[in-house]
Amino acid sequence: MRVRLATVVALCLLGLPHAGHASAPAARVWPLGDSITVGASWPEAVPGGYRTAFDQILSRDGYAHLFIGTSTVNDSPTLRADGQVAHDGHGGFRIDQIRRDLDGLAHRSTDDGGHWLTGTAHRRALMPDVVVVHLGTNDILQRWDTRRFPTRTGRADLSDAAQRSRFVADMTQRLEGLLARIHALRPGCRLVVATIVPIDSPSYAAVMSAYAASVRRLVHRLGVRHYPVTLVDLDAAFRLSEAPGAPVAPGLLSSDRIHPTAAGYVVMAHAFAVAVEQGARVGHRG
Repeated sequence: MRVRLATVVALCLLGLPHAGHASAPAARVWPLGDSITVGASWPEAVPGGYRTAFDQILSRDGYAHLFIGTSTVNDSPTLRADGQVAHDGHGGFRIDQIRRDLDGLAHRSTDDGGHWLTGTAHRRALMPDVVVVHLGTNDILQRWDTRRFPTRTGRADLSDAAQRSRFVADMTQRLEGLLARIHALRPGCRLVVATIVPIDSPSYAAVMSAYAASVRRLVHRLGVRHYPVTLVDLDAAFRLSEAPGAPVAPGLLSSDRIHPTAAGYVVMAHAFAVAVEQGARVGHRG
């Protein structure tokens, strides 16, 4: 029922009118991730992806904010009108590539020179108060790891329980390294960390459940270590029930079974907004 209600909320919020920003100092919010942060879908992108509704919800609720980042790819009329076009969603990026671009260069065509948190001679470093992280989809789709597995290609066989377990542990370790580096460079920045949107294919079901559970445990561990971190459980939010591997709710994923529909992006926006606003209320504004 929880997800069915979320779907209804998503459909209603697609027509949500924009409300003006509050007069409080704006929190700098950094959307960080891959093509899902950009707003990719199939057969065509959703303008602004989750960021359009995210901006609208935060504004409606009086949470003063400014989206920051090095990219402006795939904005929307609402985001342009509000001056909220910036983000760091980079199509095809894995966790390791985002990590390298924090204070170095991943050498990808869309990383905008890298050094996002350390700056360059031509661009100031980003100074986020809140970072919204959605990463891991491309690691799984590419079966990418620094280690070689005992297969013909050297990539993990995700149907093999032992290889899958090692693969997920390595992914989670990379995510932890990314979060630790953000925390080291910006100690006051609040980390809003998502389990990833489900890849709705039977061949990925086991690894999706394993990675979602691993991210939940990671966020708990970081919280115990007093990181300013909040979990957003998108894997659960997109499913019909909280049972591991439950079916994805109809209408939330596009025909490629990877990227959200417009309604799916609003489910993401609602979940992120709740996390960001709750963090502000308990004194973790950034």
